[in-house]
Amino acid sequence: MKRLIILIVITLLPSFGAYLNAESKEMNKVNILVKEYSLEPDFQVLSFGRLGLSFVKALIKADMDEDTRALLAAVRNVKRITIASYEDCDSSVKERFAARLSRILNKDTLLLQAKDSGETVEIYGDTNSSEDAVTDLIINAPSSGALICIKGSIPMSEVARILESQTN
Repeated sequence: MKRLIILIVITLLPSFGAYLNAESKEMNKVNILVKEYSLEPDFQVLSFGRLGLSFVKALIKADMDEDTRALLAAVRNVKRITIASYEDCDSSVKERFAARLSRILNKDTLLLQAKDSGETVEIYGDTNSSEDAVTDLIINAPSSGALICIKGSIPMSEVARILESQTN
């Protein structure tokens, strides 16, 4: 009986791991693009996985006010954060990266686009109506040479609470 259970677990483990690491095709392609360009001079990438995020959250908990508590609640289900800065890169590298990134990003998942004084910020993500959450958020600021990828889900109720506290 033990042998049967072990065989079943070993058989199902790869599919369970794939389920846990599932991400949108768009996020996967963006992560591959960032890894490819991370070899370019002055293309800087900072990435936090679950372990790194748990350390950051522990540091934040040490000095916690109400806004910080709301922020931690919002990022509770975030699995990875990747930040790429290509502002100091050669102009040809910037243009190539921006062109490839724009081909990857699906306009159907564009949640918000803000323009101010020539600066543009685009926020992409998948909305999950059954969970009332945004998953796999991609924040792109091409004019500033910045890209932020957040893998995981963020409840819309927490986003609304943070926005409300910032406007008051």
